[in-house]
Amino acid sequence: MGTKKESNMKRKSTIILVLLLSATGLQAMTLKWDIPLSERLEIVKTAKVEYLVNNAVKRVYDERNIIDLTCTAKSDSASRVRGVFAVFHRERGASLFRLRERYNADFIIHKNGKFHVPRGLYMPNLRNVPTFPAGDLKTGDTWSAPAELILSNFSAPFKLLFPAQYTITGVEKRDGSDVAVITYSFLINKDLSGGRYPSDFPEKIYGQNTGRIRWDLARNSPVDVTDDYRIRFIFNNKVTGFGSTEYRMTMNTGNRLYAGVSEKEKIRERDSIRKQLPGKSGIKVETHKRGIVLRLGEVFFDFDSSSLRKNSRKALDRLAVILAEKYPDREITVEGHTDNTGEKEYNRRLSVERARAVGEYLKSRSGNDKFSYRGFGPDRPITDNKSREAREKNRRVEIIIKLN
Repeated sequence: MGTKKESNMKRKSTIILVLLLSATGLQAMTLKWDIPLSERLEIVKTAKVEYLVNNAVKRVYDERNIIDLTCTAKSDSASRVRGVFAVFHRERGASLFRLRERYNADFIIHKNGKFHVPRGLYMPNLRNVPTFPAGDLKTGDTWSAPAELILSNFSAPFKLLFPAQYTITGVEKRDGSDVAVITYSFLINKDLSGGRYPSDFPEKIYGQNTGRIRWDLARNSPVDVTDDYRIRFIFNNKVTGFGSTEYRMTMNTGNRLYAGVSEKEKIRERDSIRKQLPGKSGIKVETHKRGIVLRLGEVFFDFDSSSLRKNSRKALDRLAVILAEKYPDREITVEGHTDNTGEKEYNRRLSVERARAVGEYLKSRSGNDKFSYRGFGPDRPITDNKSREAREKNRRVEIIIKLN
């Protein structure tokens, strides 16, 4: 049996060892996915894209994906999530993203990051990144895990399989939490020549990605991600011969968890906005399945135009203040609608331009970067178009504040 002095020395040695491990970044950590039940993880990916044809830059534009993953059920090993995947586009020099596509997908995320997506769905298109190994890890540890990328550029979706390589480079503090810093990379080298693929498919696909993930060890979810990504397609045209198209992008991803919002809470938000708007503002405020919808009538615009009337701007200025104070980080979509009078394509363009005009005005005054717009023309009426009053109701712009 050791003496009391020896016991104290061992205890001090253990403490010193733990401090040394912590100081050198060698403390053990466990990496895993965990979205709390009924909460929504919002993932915002924003990329500057260069599109090249035969190595020459043809276009430069911005693309954004906003991915909502709401946890609907949990087990000890996985979470079922309801996913909404929205794709936005912005030409260089424009101030506002245009909402281009939206997809829904329910799937399973295992705690190690492995996705289980039903057949027939191609969203999420990048899967199993990151995937974590079992057990404790420390700074300097490396591992490899399978990843998947679903391409929808061609006449049929195509799945690429490849390994992704990961390294933990350190642990840093952020808002009082320990955050693991993980670098990762993958290469794509796929030869499709000689295969039975549709005629529009490329013969070869090359790609590479280098990225950095910061992972919150307490919340078990991503903080942010940066990526440098490129993918190149080689085609063999019987007339023109070999050619290539390529996408290069620098992408920044932010992540945030939102608690679920009940119908009672939506009603309270609706009533609060109504009270803060000026009397006879012309803005109707209602609850919506995604959150709150603010409806602007045609009186906000010059006749047959997307130009905002000067006497409508007081109400919009007040609305911008409300958005800045109450919803500075919420996604806001502005949607334009018309009645069915006149040519459909003209109405569609008018609805797009009116939505953009409202979105640009409010974004510039609220400071919220997550504004987007789109137009539906006459396709989504709120009532029939059989009377003048009904057609007037259908000519509107709706501002949707996402709470769910």
